[in-house]
Amino acid sequence: MLTEKAQPPRRNAHAYALARLATDESDERARLRREVEQLKLQLEEARERERRRIAREMHDSTVQDLVAIGLMLRRLQDMVEEPEAQEVLGDARGTLCRTQQDLRTLSYLLHPPILDDEGLVVALRTLVRGLSSRMKLRIDLACEAPGMRTSAEVENAFYRVVQESLINIHKHAAASCAAVHYFREPGLLVLEIEDDGVGMDVDGELAMDSGVGIQGMQARISQLGGTLQLSSAGRGVLVRAEVPVVEADWGFEAHDEYLMPITQWKEGLP
Repeated sequence: MLTEKAQPPRRNAHAYALARLATDESDERARLRREVEQLKLQLEEARERERRRIAREMHDSTVQDLVAIGLMLRRLQDMVEEPEAQEVLGDARGTLCRTQQDLRTLSYLLHPPILDDEGLVVALRTLVRGLSSRMKLRIDLACEAPGMRTSAEVENAFYRVVQESLINIHKHAAASCAAVHYFREPGLLVLEIEDDGVGMDVDGELAMDSGVGIQGMQARISQLGGTLQLSSAGRGVLVRAEVPVVEADWGFEAHDEYLMPITQWKEGLP
């Protein structure tokens, strides 16, 4: 007597439906994550455009209007003879001068034109000089190839990472010195910012979620296909940003300001 061939058990319809639902939900979550990342990118691009617009408006309009007002006050001061009026006009011109400087600084922080015109290395030199003086903090800047240029997106992201990191050091690290290092590795552009401050508890993803500034830096680098890592061994924090690039993306400008060595800037040096 022939025995019937064993048939595999028919899959339970309910289990199949649950598996299909789980797959659909996973696909939907992946799609939503992609949409969120795209929206983040578009938001950051919009923010940068707005920063450029505000900085340009402040520089080309507001600051120039204040310059004109200053000239009018000076002319008026030359026209009056009363000592009290002279003193008031002098105070007004001093206040106006300080306001102009504050607006120029704010405009630069929003979007430094030197970043577009001269590139990342020169922009970092200017940033380090300004922050070191205002923060009373020694900041050393070193660049493997001072003439190196790459895409505007990478240079802008690296500039913001340095800016945010140095501000964080000033606010939270209680550091006496910091160092910025910009260099190449095979297939990568690398930026490192380190300080000798109190350090922080870096535990996996915890550090990346510890502040809006750090999240912003991570988002900028991630959008370029790179990574941002924080590490701390007792004292100090090391911020390391890596962005993948191909050799053709690198350019070298033969300008004197690029070829100058950029190491150990100290207050008082030219």
